[in-house]
Amino acid sequence: MSQTAQQDPALLEALTLLLGSDTIPNMLNAQQSQALCQHLDCSPIELAERMLPLAASFSFAPKSNFHVGAIAIDQQGQLFLGANYELAYGPLSGSLHAEQSAIFNALSHQAAALTDLVINAAPCGYCRQFINELAVASQLKVHFNQQNYDFSQLLPQSFGPDDLGVQSPLAKLNITKAEQAVDFAKASYAPYTQVQSAMFAYQGEQRLAWSCYIENVAFNPSISPLLTLLSQLKLNHLSLDKVERFELWEHKDNQFSFKQELENFALHSNKTMVHYDYP
Repeated sequence: MSQTAQQDPALLEALTLLLGSDTIPNMLNAQQSQALCQHLDCSPIELAERMLPLAASFSFAPKSNFHVGAIAIDQQGQLFLGANYELAYGPLSGSLHAEQSAIFNALSHQAAALTDLVINAAPCGYCRQFINELAVASQLKVHFNQQNYDFSQLLPQSFGPDDLGVQSPLAKLNITKAEQAVDFAKASYAPYTQVQSAMFAYQGEQRLAWSCYIENVAFNPSISPLLTLLSQLKLNHLSLDKVERFELWEHKDNQFSFKQELENFALHSNKTMVHYDYP
């Protein structure tokens, strides 16, 4: 935490004291969040606002050099950090926004319904459309620049899952009993294309991180499993040096594949890539 110590020494001291570690956490459970709020005499929203520089420290932005942090809060008072991630090569479309990172982090931890999203910059239109995919979008509160908004204020006359007849918008990923790689691919949220796709980073036989495809009604804000996988590695303080191979698991009847995207990254990063089709 030394790189950010000058920003909020009281927060960093409290985190180290209560968590027993000087490693920046990628999430706080309800008990940890409550203890920190009591120790710092602040609300969960105020705590999240103070933690935004820590969230932004997970950012990888070699192109824009614009580091964004976001924190999603659920009904239990858990905090889930996220940050933007940009590929060092290829087009600018090869990026994951901080809001998407925080939301996937929450989903991967089986968070309860999200209630608040705290950001250190106003969400772009791309992210507003992605957020609109959430089942709780109409109740979500968004906080940035010391201001609070109902999400509906940020995306008036929106186009969302209801417009295409989706009865189960994005809420939870079905990973409660996921053990095999196929289980994580089947947990993809893809009501528009039914695509099942998951990626994994391995060191030997140890699974370092995983991700799956999450789709959006507007399609452009859909996020590839590659970008969420790289974001998850960063959020877990894992460098690419630790990754020996990447695996991509996809249903054989998928309408499209992320194979080429992962091959390009594997070539750029000099990593081994394995692709599996399952029935």
